[in-house]
Amino acid sequence: MARNVAVKERAPNRLADVAKAAGVSVATVSRAFNIPGAVREDVRKHVIATAERLGYTPNPAAKALRTRRSHIVGAVIPTLDYAIYAKLIDAFQATMRAEGQMVFILSAGFDNRRLFEPVRQLVEKGAEALLVVGRIEDEQLVEHLKSLNLPVVTTFSYIEDQPFASVGFDNYAATHKAIEYLIQLGHKQIAMLSGPSQGNDRQTSRKQAFVDALKAARIPGEPVIIESPVGYSMEFGSAATQHLLEDRPETTAILCNSDVLAFSAIAQCRKAGYRVPEDITIVGHDDLDFARLLEPALTTISVPAEEMGRKCARALLDALNFGRKPSSDRIPTSLTLRDSAAPPRRARLLKTQKSRAS
Repeated sequence: MARNVAVKERAPNRLADVAKAAGVSVATVSRAFNIPGAVREDVRKHVIATAERLGYTPNPAAKALRTRRSHIVGAVIPTLDYAIYAKLIDAFQATMRAEGQMVFILSAGFDNRRLFEPVRQLVEKGAEALLVVGRIEDEQLVEHLKSLNLPVVTTFSYIEDQPFASVGFDNYAATHKAIEYLIQLGHKQIAMLSGPSQGNDRQTSRKQAFVDALKAARIPGEPVIIESPVGYSMEFGSAATQHLLEDRPETTAILCNSDVLAFSAIAQCRKAGYRVPEDITIVGHDDLDFARLLEPALTTISVPAEEMGRKCARALLDALNFGRKPSSDRIPTSLTLRDSAAPPRRARLLKTQKSRAS
């Protein structure tokens, strides 16, 4: 006579079983699977091998066990308040999302000397690749990222002398070209409105290009640069422009290191009774959507933000999917000529007088 024999099924291995077999804590096992950057590589490999031997698979997927992939990419930008970074991140995120990647965005300010702690937290949350706007000035972070062998791409600046790939444009060359254009128009009394330059290679390069271009043209006097202590606010742009109009009335052109500053400069000039470009020339940087809609339409340096975002994403995806080292890419910029720039008023008057005399 057959008897029904109850067979007790073996309980599946748990996180605690893996921890006990590996001789580590449960927390260490959890970190080995979820935030591998927070665990020493030898410990992580030991935990993974033990888990595979026991047949343990963390929920949600066996794929995570095999590939050790979080499909999370970190993006470190200065601010969410400025449209040019939004354009870059939108293109970056769209390309990443199409490949099944999730982007964690971190706003960390303009000073890249203080990035270690926020970026460390990104990595601990599972970021397996990193996009950073500008040169990483934090040496502790540079060494940390190198030790993790994490794919890193910096953007918005093309930088050759750094340990990470760079996908961006030459800020120095772009600004130098804009100053050369103003000098060719006949301007000699040129001022610059700059964003914060501490730990900010983009602004440092633009300021240096301004100084060098004036020197190359043998324009006498100290270069006039007014630097914002924080960001690119319209309040700063208005106040700086008012200062130039009142204390340096000889100024014939203002180069603004963002279109936001240029917009506020045009508004302040109009408020003070100055015409642009008849009385003073204004040039911007970035070519935001509103630049062509201003009155007058803004002459500005066009920055290929969307292209940078897409190319940064492709470089990191190649590293994540195929193990290729991210490669650098220098993206060209252009000076878009519109209505806010013209020869200085005195030069136009002299040209008109000579034309009439002839």
